[in-house]
Amino acid sequence: MRPRSSVAQAPVDNVKKPRRPPKKRARGSDVDGNQQNVELVKSGAKRAKWQPRPGKLAALMNLPLDVLFEIFGHLNPLDLLRLARTTKQFRRVLMHRSSMSVWKNARENVPNMPDCPPFWTEPHYANLAFDPHCHECSAPGVRNVDWRIGRRICAKCSKNCMVDAYPGESVISSLVPSKYGKRGRLLFYRKDVEEVQMKLRALTDSDELQAYGEERRTFVKEMDTKAKALEAWAASQAKDRSDQLEDARRDRKAAIIERLTEIGWGDEIEHIPYTDDLSHHKLVKQPTRLTDRIWNNIKSDMIKYMEEMRTRRLERERKALLVTRKRTAIGILRSYKISHFPFTDVMPEPVDFCSFPEVIEIVGLPTETDVTEATFADVASQMDDLVHAWRTRIHSQLRARVKDNLLSGAKRRAWGERVTSDPYYEEYVESLGATIDVKGKKKEVSPPVPDDAEIDQSIPLATTVFRCKTCTPSIGLPGDLSDSDYDDFLDSLGGRRSRSIPLFYPKVMGHCCLTRSRTLPWDYFATDDLNFRIDSPMSTRTKWNSHLLQVDEEASKAARAVVEACGEDPLITTATKMDELDSRFACVDCVKWSKHEVNQAEAPVFTWRSAVQHRMREHRYERRPANWLKLEGELLEESNRNARDIHEFIQHMFDFQPFPDITQPANVVWLCAHCMDLPQERECYDLGKIKSHLLTSHGVEEPAENQDYYKDYEAPQGRKPDFKPSDSTVTLQMERPSYVPLPGEGHYGIIEDDDDDDEDDDDDGDDFFFGNSFFPFL
Repeated sequence: MRPRSSVAQAPVDNVKKPRRPPKKRARGSDVDGNQQNVELVKSGAKRAKWQPRPGKLAALMNLPLDVLFEIFGHLNPLDLLRLARTTKQFRRVLMHRSSMSVWKNARENVPNMPDCPPFWTEPHYANLAFDPHCHECSAPGVRNVDWRIGRRICAKCSKNCMVDAYPGESVISSLVPSKYGKRGRLLFYRKDVEEVQMKLRALTDSDELQAYGEERRTFVKEMDTKAKALEAWAASQAKDRSDQLEDARRDRKAAIIERLTEIGWGDEIEHIPYTDDLSHHKLVKQPTRLTDRIWNNIKSDMIKYMEEMRTRRLERERKALLVTRKRTAIGILRSYKISHFPFTDVMPEPVDFCSFPEVIEIVGLPTETDVTEATFADVASQMDDLVHAWRTRIHSQLRARVKDNLLSGAKRRAWGERVTSDPYYEEYVESLGATIDVKGKKKEVSPPVPDDAEIDQSIPLATTVFRCKTCTPSIGLPGDLSDSDYDDFLDSLGGRRSRSIPLFYPKVMGHCCLTRSRTLPWDYFATDDLNFRIDSPMSTRTKWNSHLLQVDEEASKAARAVVEACGEDPLITTATKMDELDSRFACVDCVKWSKHEVNQAEAPVFTWRSAVQHRMREHRYERRPANWLKLEGELLEESNRNARDIHEFIQHMFDFQPFPDITQPANVVWLCAHCMDLPQERECYDLGKIKSHLLTSHGVEEPAENQDYYKDYEAPQGRKPDFKPSDSTVTLQMERPSYVPLPGEGHYGIIEDDDDDDEDDDDDGDDFFFGNSFFPFL
């Protein structure tokens, strides 16, 4: 047993190992017999750590040049260019003049590529055509080549590298290549310009300058010619590349469809609409060949997408089924409405009818349930009650709308009287239930609004006038965004805007704008339910809504004056009673004084509705009260006689005038019963046009009223406003005011010539017709 040493032994790692002797090298001889050292390395020997691992193509440079050139000739120019940038040895070989054939062979591998221009080398040509980097900042991704200047320049560098004006431009503009920039301006490469300028300054001999100029002009001309050919080739290359990518995407889509069909999604793929087509999916539209590995990676996402497509298909089928069922329900509504011709009350539109809970319940039955007209038998038997309940609901909406208008009008009026120096003003405010702010700067009076019963009594009155915001649009605003205050402000700026026809209860309940919305084409075609579209004019049906109605306070004042002129009480007289009276009124404020009789004048005649409209259009801003004269006895007979003469004259005139479509808007009140509540429903016609429509569109040769056509419920208000709603004229005997010149005298007491009187006599006959305010084209 060996004794233990008392001295600690050094670690094994610190012990110096003996150096191995160098490996022996065997002498060998080459082909010529010369001796050379060959290192004997065992196949299993370890390589030193600091030596790089040789690549698979490490021995490529040991091949003979003719073999290398043969290999390189099968590459593309870009591959050859990148190969020349890998090592110094490749660069030395490929950039040598002896390698010119290699570059030409590589260029010929590109279909239809033009030959290299004589002023460029083959590597420069390949770099310009295929390497997408900026020649100034080396930024990648520059796809466009400026062939006319021989550069690839990014958008950032082009701001500094390109110039459109420089000193001596008129002299050397033909010596430098240029391209067209924005707005057709010629742009030049700055370095080319500086190079030519430096060369011109260096040359002093005139012959040399002339020769150099000729040389540069030839170069620019040749470069321009080559650039056109290269641009055409680049465009064809881009198209070919696009076609290749599209083919790759098409093949990938076909492969994915095949894989999906194998797992049971084939039928579902056939029902996918174009908007959800597989070609739009981000995993399908990639220009990459589908492999097993790629399919395994995207399989779950594609199955999830197909499940979503199946859900959407079921939703579309359900929606189409609901549209079909609503069409059946609308047929029930049409039958009910036709059986109640002529209308004596407002009728629901298809949207309102399809919103009835009873109809919704049937339309929303399960998909497996067969819904026919017989399914709606219970609804058809309850139509009277359903329509009555609907009328009650819309009347409540109208009442609420009137209450809001009265409240806002009361606030506006109180706001104008909010400040006063009367010491008893606060007591007056408190008696009206008003509010006063703490600072005392504002004092707002809010009178109490009538209750529902009082509003119900006031709505049918002839003095309650509504106006439609769609028929009276504000400038630059849609109809449903108009505001009465804003409208009044626009009116105060000057210029008379077209205002809607005064609307009265109960006809206002059937105003077309309350159930139709004019839409833009993209909104029209975006409507899912075809039953609620109207083809002409392009619009969509909506539920009855009173948000477009406003109480026109100014028109209400005008109507009050007309009712008082009729001798009726404005507090109890309804619009229906005024229609029954059918009185005629002459506007004394619009008289035309006779040129022959001192106390004789001609005044326009109006119905009570047109009188209100006339007052709002012609005398809207007059502070004096309206001066109406109710026609009775001989004056009424004269007015009726003049109205008949005007009507006969119009009928005779339109037989040969080029305006046969001009008719009285008051007569445009007829609608087609066959088109009612269908997408092809049109606006109102006059009697002649409605019969023509029935003949051409429905083949009805002898149409019957209240069977083939019917009167619009909104009549006699009509859907089209009269431009000048005068019905006739009447001659009045009344005292001539002092400010009106006497017959035969002009203004300021100037006596008129007899010749002028004769000319005026000739015009008087025409004034009976053409001077009458009835005619809409004068």
